[in-house]
Amino acid sequence: MRPPRSLRAVLVLVVALLATLVVAVGPQPAADAATSGKVRGAIYAGKQLAQNIQVGIFDGDWHYLGKKKLSRGVFSLRLRTGTYWLQFTDRRPTYDVNKYAPTNVHVTVSSGRTATKNVHMHRGAAITGLVKAGGRPAGGARIVAANTAEQSFTVNANSKGQFAVGGLPAGSYSVFAYDRSKKWVGKSLWVPKMKLGQQKYVTSTMNVRAGTLLVDLYNGNGDPLGGKAYVTAVSRSSGQFWTAKMSGGSATFAGLYPGRYKLVVPDVGSWFGRTGPVTNGKVRSGRPAFGSFKLTRQGGWIVGTVVDASAPGRVLEGAVVQAWSSTGTKLGEATSDADGLFTISGPIHTQPGVTLVVDHGRYSDYLGEEPLRCQYVRTEHPGYTVVENQENFVDTVTIERLSPQTKPNCEARPAAHSTRMSASAQ
Repeated sequence: MRPPRSLRAVLVLVVALLATLVVAVGPQPAADAATSGKVRGAIYAGKQLAQNIQVGIFDGDWHYLGKKKLSRGVFSLRLRTGTYWLQFTDRRPTYDVNKYAPTNVHVTVSSGRTATKNVHMHRGAAITGLVKAGGRPAGGARIVAANTAEQSFTVNANSKGQFAVGGLPAGSYSVFAYDRSKKWVGKSLWVPKMKLGQQKYVTSTMNVRAGTLLVDLYNGNGDPLGGKAYVTAVSRSSGQFWTAKMSGGSATFAGLYPGRYKLVVPDVGSWFGRTGPVTNGKVRSGRPAFGSFKLTRQGGWIVGTVVDASAPGRVLEGAVVQAWSSTGTKLGEATSDADGLFTISGPIHTQPGVTLVVDHGRYSDYLGEEPLRCQYVRTEHPGYTVVENQENFVDTVTIERLSPQTKPNCEARPAAHSTRMSASAQ
């Protein structure tokens, strides 16, 4: 089977642990009345409305944007214009064999319009069974059922080693387990051609002494990879995977099946994530192994200065600048410093059609210092092209003031200690 390696489903274990950019549904696509629309509908299970459902929101390329809990069998979302994937999942526990399988719906949002999309959910497949370690029931062991569509579902066994994994989409599954003590491991079981509503029983046996893998991670400059993220080690022979937290430029995986591994690393800071083999680091039964891994591609960074649209020589500190892709995905954010300068960095790919949105701070619509403390409104600047692995200088970006009827007099001559203003702006 193919190991999990992408952000294709909320239920994917790799996604749940690796997703580092999760934002609220409301502001994340910078939706407003002029650039947004609504999508709404009913959620059915048979002839009844489905209760206790959650909707995950993804852009058209399956980048995760947010989620929302639904309790009455209906949904209503306001989103920026564009195309989206909505994934509806049953919030009942994974061990519930009556749980509905996740359902994906593709929607298009148009400005100033409401699209209606009803959703039909069905009882998923279920795998039940017993897990053993060293010949005995493995109470508390963690069981994973991973399908060929790169979705993974997990549950913990009870004190007697019994388990149930419900709500599975139709498909073939690899089932494997982690011993709670991380001392035993076994090969995965293959459960083919599961149908919706079908249930199968298996016995998972962990009879091999587990090994340990410590991986040092580096960026393209050869420095230890900064920041924190969850990374996943995938067995190159069986597809079984283990996830660990990276900190201080290294990650340690315990309870691994012997053999060679590849690593799934998400975007970290301005460096693009990638999947590839671990250098050295062959795991042996009951022994530690040591390997290394490098991220080689860096995203672009956007540099500019925020100024007052009514007085372009006046730079503004504390303005929030966001970069958005043409598909409505937030690329990054920065706050201007005392000189009005900002730098937006991150794993930003080469792309045209980037929009910079300049806004006042989080808690006030004022910027600048007295007596030039003016009120400002959100201002968009579309049409930029960003190139990865280089500085993208955008010169100055402006922010508009409120109308003269609602703003204070910002044209008074500043005191010597107030916000700097060039001669042309006085």
